[in-house]
Amino acid sequence: MNWTLDQLLAFVTAAELGSFSAAARKLNKAQSRISSAIANLELDLGFELFDRRSKFPVLTPLGKEMLPEAQVILIQCLRLESRALTAAGQEPISLRIAIDEALPLETIHTIFPQFGDTFPNTHLVITSGSQDDIAIAISQRNADIGLMISNHALPTKLQLHPLGALKKVLIVGKAHPLAGRDTLSLAQLQQYRQFVLCNRSGENREQALSPDHWDIDSYYLICELVTQNQGWAIVPEHIASAHWFSEKIKMVTSNALPEHHMDVGIVTLIESPTSKLTDWIIEQMRQLMSTPPQGKGM
Repeated sequence: MNWTLDQLLAFVTAAELGSFSAAARKLNKAQSRISSAIANLELDLGFELFDRRSKFPVLTPLGKEMLPEAQVILIQCLRLESRALTAAGQEPISLRIAIDEALPLETIHTIFPQFGDTFPNTHLVITSGSQDDIAIAISQRNADIGLMISNHALPTKLQLHPLGALKKVLIVGKAHPLAGRDTLSLAQLQQYRQFVLCNRSGENREQALSPDHWDIDSYYLICELVTQNQGWAIVPEHIASAHWFSEKIKMVTSNALPEHHMDVGIVTLIESPTSKLTDWIIEQMRQLMSTPPQGKGM
């Protein structure tokens, strides 16, 4: 067989995006080149990967079987490129870090003065946003590394370097009907509105436990609504403990709910080479996660 990596990339991109034109835009190539690459790959394999009878191409049964195999090959190629760049000793002269706004930023920011002392000649760019913003920034190469809470699947070209976990707590407003009890049953919780974290598209990222629930894309807005006694929520402990909210909410427990934690990690592209900069950031963040400040969630 004489298939090429360009053909596999066209096939995987078209399958993931659902159309040849979208793949062409993503890869910055003419649609005709994408179509030809996939057609040549099909000729070489001896069977069709896509059913082209409808408006958008649909994977054939054999195409579905081949997709994960092609994805694995591309990922391995990206890893090879990463190791080659690292072996060549190419250290970056700048570093762009994107930070999840739901993390305890006042704690995370303590590493940046140390960074300035350790790498005085490195240009540092720091941005913040939602979990979706961080993943998109890394995917589109607008950031080199992302520090984020990860409670949903990442795109296949991203990898997570686990750092630890943050605790989540069940909260209600101090004047809410549920605030009269320290321990609540699931039946009691389900009588009232729940606020659930969603993504920027309004789709659920976390499981709703109450039939009456609102989907909101910010833990900070969720906590604000809880302070107004509009409902209950499960949120990161460090946000619930922030001075903006702590005097107006009550932390309660429920025997029906397990202890909640959120995984925290550094996200990079699979093909990104390792460097002294990224290794240093990952190690510093692991130390922060393993030695939380007294009385705080991280």
